[in-house]
Amino acid sequence: MNILYQGHASLRLTTSLGTVVYIDPCAGEGYEAPADIILVTHFHCDHSMVEKPARKPDCFILSSRDMLVNDVYKTVMVRDVRIEAVPAYNRNHRRSESVGYLVFADGVKCYFSGDTSRIPEMAELRERELDYAFFASDG
Repeated sequence: MNILYQGHASLRLTTSLGTVVYIDPCAGEGYEAPADIILVTHFHCDHSMVEKPARKPDCFILSSRDMLVNDVYKTVMVRDVRIEAVPAYNRNHRRSESVGYLVFADGVKCYFSGDTSRIPEMAELRERELDYAFFASDG
């Protein structure tokens, strides 16, 4: 898996099979590779510029509204990428409107926090033996 950090909470992943995943598109450059999947952790403008990346005609856009339904965190498989929504919240981001993501591809396990404080549910992530953890940055 190739991971491009674009700034703030924005990243682009490309799997060995060529699947392109954008997470919280907003900051930086590198949006020319057409997206297969766009993940949005919540709907603040610095995390949800889904129009910024180029997109394939069959691009999947998944957001907290799709991945957190009736207090149930969803897991989906899109092409060669497994995506799990996990809790993410703080005083400015309601638990019912925000998610983080666990993304699994090419044998690599990644956590993308979105905007969250240190929350009790993070303790469970240790058991997942993650390879990488990405946290939103203000810089």
